[in-house]
Amino acid sequence: MNKALLARKELLIEILSIQTTSGNEFDMIAYIHRFCRENVPSAEIVIKNSNIYITKGKAEAYPCIVAHTDTVHDIHKFYKVFEDDNCLFAFNSESGKQVGVGGDDKVGIWLALEMLIMKDNIKCAFFHSEEIGCIGSSDADMDWFKDVGYCLQGDRRGSNDFVNNISGKLFSKAFSKNVAPILKEYGYKEASGSITDVGQLADNGIGVCVANMSCGYYEPHSDEEIVEFLDSNNCLNMMDMLVKSLGCNRYEYQKEKTNYDWGDFNGANRNYWYGNYGASEVRDNEDGDESCYYCGCTELMESEFTDEECECRYCPDCNSDIILETKKSSRDNELEFERNDISDGYDDGFIEDKIPSRELMQINK
Repeated sequence: MNKALLARKELLIEILSIQTTSGNEFDMIAYIHRFCRENVPSAEIVIKNSNIYITKGKAEAYPCIVAHTDTVHDIHKFYKVFEDDNCLFAFNSESGKQVGVGGDDKVGIWLALEMLIMKDNIKCAFFHSEEIGCIGSSDADMDWFKDVGYCLQGDRRGSNDFVNNISGKLFSKAFSKNVAPILKEYGYKEASGSITDVGQLADNGIGVCVANMSCGYYEPHSDEEIVEFLDSNNCLNMMDMLVKSLGCNRYEYQKEKTNYDWGDFNGANRNYWYGNYGASEVRDNEDGDESCYYCGCTELMESEFTDEECECRYCPDCNSDIILETKKSSRDNELEFERNDISDGYDDGFIEDKIPSRELMQINK
């Protein structure tokens, strides 16, 4: 591995080693502020209502990268990040048990900071409390986004989804056409997804094209969460090429406004987030009614999202299309549908391939 790639991985491990949870994100906010002061001293940094806004260079229309500073995981006193063959994972060395590494969305923070170093003219925003209902981005300073040309985020599991729809289209056909060759080059394809900050910014009326993308974390919201560095690095390379191609230009797009509130989502029990689940995001509750895995809503509706590989329901509380069941791909009837879900869901197979056996990982027990 060359020095530049090794430096990227070391920075990612450093960021993954900072623990955060919703409402306790101060160490990460302080780290981002210190990192920028030391590595991008010319950048303007504003911290407002626990959100961080960073501007580097001068442009009429800035590329903008966003991420969120919270995770769903608990804070552990004896927390440490380990690596095995470019697979990054975390353990509580006191208990000897694996704990969530927080790739959702520490990988997104890493992407933004790497892009901040690489680009001469760029904006980055870091929002607090995304995991409990996009609280920070709901309260974003939208005046700061008036000179943003487009907005990208890495806040999705897996390695190949470029999210074009979060209960409404996120970007124009022209934007889609512009990015298509780059997506193909890096093994990505357009897909629908679930709530995250770029979707909230679109609902806020940002007025430009936005997109979310897979960035190499797997098993999010569980103790088995891992980050596959080479997948994350592939996302970074693609993001770099997207900004090179799109440049400092404005790609206007106004998402159709939706009227909703977060319902019970903000008060959802944290137990909703844990566990190793399969592809379906629709569960039967105690009464046998279909319910949303994420928020427990039982008022599920028919989804307008259509895909040859899965059937979906629409959850009005989460404002998301969620998977009911997967189907065989019509592109290859012999291949079962694998990990192409339309929300930031869970894998149940990848972990078995990437994590070494527990017997080999009793490090510092």
